[in-house]
Amino acid sequence: MELRIAQNADAKEWDRIIAESPHGTLFHHWDWLKITEKHTRTKLFPLIGIKDGVSIGIIPLFFQKNGPVRMVFSPPPHAAIFYLGPVFVGIAGLTQEKWEILYMDFHGSVENFIKNDLNANYIHIALSPSLQDPRPFTWSGYTVGSSYDYVTDLRNGADHLFQSLDKKQRQDLNRAKKRGISTEMGGQKEINLILDLMTNRYEEQTKAVTVSPGYITDVYDKFKDNIAVFVTRNEGEIVTGLIDLQYRDTLYSWIGNPKPRRPVSPSPNDLMAWEIIRYGCEREYKSLVTMGAAGNERLHTYYASKFDPGLSIRYHAKKTSFISGIFEKGYTTILKPFFGKTMPYLCGKRMM
Repeated sequence: MELRIAQNADAKEWDRIIAESPHGTLFHHWDWLKITEKHTRTKLFPLIGIKDGVSIGIIPLFFQKNGPVRMVFSPPPHAAIFYLGPVFVGIAGLTQEKWEILYMDFHGSVENFIKNDLNANYIHIALSPSLQDPRPFTWSGYTVGSSYDYVTDLRNGADHLFQSLDKKQRQDLNRAKKRGISTEMGGQKEINLILDLMTNRYEEQTKAVTVSPGYITDVYDKFKDNIAVFVTRNEGEIVTGLIDLQYRDTLYSWIGNPKPRRPVSPSPNDLMAWEIIRYGCEREYKSLVTMGAAGNERLHTYYASKFDPGLSIRYHAKKTSFISGIFEKGYTTILKPFFGKTMPYLCGKRMM
């Protein structure tokens, strides 16, 4: 297995692999990765695996050094990216044995690069939801965990989904419309308003938004066709909003959905969630994925589960050294509780 670092001249080949792979996501696209590198104080190492002269897979690695801790992420913090990890192409029809050999060869080459070229002692990789095999990471000493998304099947249409809601939910949605609460689509101006609402909401909770507004702007400028912006108004004022992603046959709830600063009843967030479902059905998307909404602990009734979605599982893998483990534990048990802020582990200054 040959492994090389992709250059700008390889961007088309890189995106071809993403487009043809079942594991490829919008986050994996070359331009998105370069924007992420720009805004996260990391160094991007986009690796291409080549076997017998043919590109068989890629993985974007982001490197960051903080004191004695040399970190590799895929994806990096401060980027609102839920997963990256490896992407494979040309695997249709492979037997399980051949797939495992290919996967392990690629993974072993990446491990050698991380160890010998980057000398990393903290590694965190979150796999694409469609890559449901984390075993090579387990076999090479990673601790593997799981995360969950809610997935709403849109193929039966909005009428069917509306009738599947309980009576009170249907009544609340109708009452919200009668009271003049409305959802509309927007652009860059509305994105800025959503980020302001999020910042205010986080400050009320003594938390910090860690995604740079400049990052969101750059992503919107480059991927405008893949982004749908929704805002909900009450008495003419925008009270909440959500930035969604559109990719292949799926709509993804991405950033936003803050609670209004003043109580509004019926919930404008519920109405917005429903209007997004209608939007997805009208455009014949197969599913709506609410990324990260399901959580790992049942602390409360999760907002997104009101619309009776299914549950999707994805995997993440972490490997630490003794030193980086101490740093992570110190942040988790001392710094984070002391400052009372939401900041990705081991990553220095907040972005916003």
